[in-house]
Amino acid sequence: MPEPESAAMPDISILVCTRPGSDLLPQCMESLRGVLGEARGEIVTACDGGDAALGERCREVLGPAAGWGWKWLDLERGGPAAARNRALHECTRELILFLNDDVRFPPGLLGAHLRAHAAQPGHAVMGNTRWAPEAVRSEFMHWVAHHDSFYYLIADAADAGWEYFHTMNLSIHRKWFDAGARFDESFPEPAFEDTELAYRLAGEGLRIALAYDAVLYHVHPFTEEQYVEKVRMRGRAARRLLALHPELTKRILGDFELPEAPAGGAPGRWLRRLLGKDAEAAVPWQRRLAEAFLQGYRSG
Repeated sequence: MPEPESAAMPDISILVCTRPGSDLLPQCMESLRGVLGEARGEIVTACDGGDAALGERCREVLGPAAGWGWKWLDLERGGPAAARNRALHECTRELILFLNDDVRFPPGLLGAHLRAHAAQPGHAVMGNTRWAPEAVRSEFMHWVAHHDSFYYLIADAADAGWEYFHTMNLSIHRKWFDAGARFDESFPEPAFEDTELAYRLAGEGLRIALAYDAVLYHVHPFTEEQYVEKVRMRGRAARRLLALHPELTKRILGDFELPEAPAGGAPGRWLRRLLGKDAEAAVPWQRRLAEAFLQGYRSG
């Protein structure tokens, strides 16, 4: 694919949050090195807890990036929402691309995001995140890779909905942040803090398009116990989300937590992604994850 003409390239800030000792971040930086020719801009990496040695290692991996700025922020521990807010102060370009640190991607990622913005002006753009083959080496992870996704629920790729605002692979015009929007720092863990922001922005008119060709691979494998804890964390975050926006209770939880619900009530959209389309046919992993989500919610 030919590179876009330089004059047509919008500026982009690539914002990556990480944590001290991340052994996957350098792989993300190596992927970035392969796509920088598709746009121009800056990379802002915020380390929640600070790790200057990791920052230097990433600088070496990136190497000279002609025309690109590079900022490494060593921050006090405050959670991903606070780290992203701090990094947003350092982002100066027209578009902001949020990436996780535990990802890799082939050439074409930036170009795909830019084409989607050209086709849907003013929208945010969510890329197509997949599990990397090397992360899917156990029976459990194979099941996760085929079930922990609900792209199939998207009826319109040009207007996917606020639930698809995932900061793992998402670009958005900085005008939304210039207007004062920020992540809610009362979310201490990496769960639902991006969803909560998206819900507020949707109320102000933001729409989210899905770019199927903006492919990115999640390279972080989980054991069953690690994933159960991840889902329990989502439950804690859901409790915070619904405290802020109780009108979303039915959408998130369905009948599971409503006083009038019968035993085994219908799951909401987020629980349905764990249980599958038919709660009665749920396999043991699905049931365990749904139980973990509710445990986290009740303890949150």
